[in-house]
Amino acid sequence: MGKIFGIDLGTTYSCIAYVDEYGKPVTVPNQENSPVTPSVVFFENAENFSVGQVAKEALGSDPELVCSAVKRQMGTRDFSFSANGQEYQPETVSALILKKLANDASLVLGEEVRDVVITCPAYFGLDAREATKKAGEIAGLNVLAILQEPTAAAISYGMKAEGEQTIMVYDLGGGTFDVTIISVKPGVIEVAATGGDHHLGGKDWDEVITNYIVDQYCSATGESADSILEDSIKLGDLELKSETAKKQLSQRDATSIRFEGERVNLSREQFNTLTAGLLQSTIDKTRDTMADAAKKGVTHVDKILLVGGSTKMPQIKERLAMEFPTTPIEVHEPDESVAKGAAIFGTNIAEWEKFTKGGYKPGEGGDGGPRPGGPRIGEGPAQPMEIRNVVSKSYGIRFVDDNDVPHVYNQIFKQASIPLEMSIGARTVADNQSKVFIELFENDYKEDQTPENIVPDDDNTPLVSDYLQPLPPNLPKNSPISIIIKINGEGFMSIDAKDDTGGRTVHMEVQLQHVMTEEMLNEAIGQVQGMRMRD
Repeated sequence: MGKIFGIDLGTTYSCIAYVDEYGKPVTVPNQENSPVTPSVVFFENAENFSVGQVAKEALGSDPELVCSAVKRQMGTRDFSFSANGQEYQPETVSALILKKLANDASLVLGEEVRDVVITCPAYFGLDAREATKKAGEIAGLNVLAILQEPTAAAISYGMKAEGEQTIMVYDLGGGTFDVTIISVKPGVIEVAATGGDHHLGGKDWDEVITNYIVDQYCSATGESADSILEDSIKLGDLELKSETAKKQLSQRDATSIRFEGERVNLSREQFNTLTAGLLQSTIDKTRDTMADAAKKGVTHVDKILLVGGSTKMPQIKERLAMEFPTTPIEVHEPDESVAKGAAIFGTNIAEWEKFTKGGYKPGEGGDGGPRPGGPRIGEGPAQPMEIRNVVSKSYGIRFVDDNDVPHVYNQIFKQASIPLEMSIGARTVADNQSKVFIELFENDYKEDQTPENIVPDDDNTPLVSDYLQPLPPNLPKNSPISIIIKINGEGFMSIDAKDDTGGRTVHMEVQLQHVMTEEMLNEAIGQVQGMRMRD
């Protein structure tokens, strides 16, 4: 196994990194010599596509052929991007972004990019995590793991941390927000609680600027807002200008935007006022996550890490300093730390695998520098990095109550530590029952949020359903059944059901509703292989 690459597959920008021969994580610049690549795809025609800055600039000329912010659609089946008579699923668009990152890194380093760890928001459910993994497969990559972004950032930070610390990772990207409370100590990353919103990010701040420009322009010219918002070329140009204005306001107190011959002025103070509601939403979720961590005995954080390009906005640090006046706040490589942490994690996997298979050679891969997550060269093999994560969703099973009315009862709750294995007791509902129908659901309800932890049907996402059959003959009513749920450290799940009387066990495949089937996956692979990437 060669280099292991970490990929931060972001909503607005993506990044790829690896660990060099000295044990140092480094990002690989793209062909434009930038460490980050816009997560934008331009479908020039049915055979050719571009990814990155060129694609982003096409928003101003061919917006109907440009797909951006596709990460927000991962794990959904109600979205596809249409261009040139073709339909592209979110996994396929993401795969094209991954191909750009891998191809550019391969050209820079002169070697194939094959083995990768891809990151995703901590708040992603099973559907979105699996969709991220499939995007890597469509791109022709070997996905070793899906790693949560705040955990990756903590791993990157942990390379220089001394002793044990409890940190808050406040991760505001272009399209998603995560806040995670993590304990960091040598070789161990332990998550206490996580929260967030994968539909809240820097693009929402951009949209506020866009709406402000439209309002000011229409007031000055008398034009209707619809004449701009319904014109895809004008709107695409305006979106680019809005992002630029946001970045300028991170560096200076005021800026002006030229649009259709009019000048619109915007100060940082005005911008902060207009976006105060968005910022407050992140603070509310931060408070909720701190409360969840407190339930586990974690009531204090030693440091706040700002991760994600949108944390460059001064309002973020200023507001957090008001909320946590005694806690140091550090901006930790907001654009690159997640990819670097993923690279460290992947390299640690490879090093430990090499050792356990007997191929470890002291000193190999470095000249006395530290090995990620383990001791220095010459002190022995790298130790496996231990990641203790939590689930960001709750999971329930449908049971019938004493009145034979079916309800979904939550069994595993948000913030439960993983990996975990849980055996859930159930019973048959009739004499001589021949089979049991088992259904598992995902939702956002916390423990004790509802009476008996019953979740309304409309708030559940179905994950798996199957029969345990045949049951032994002549079983009396209330015969015991066991449902065993296992969740690994990446948040992926397996389920088994067992008839405790006859001993019959059935393994239940988690069939995610909103993720590509095998047939769709193969079709997407063929679709991508038949396309050519423009430089």
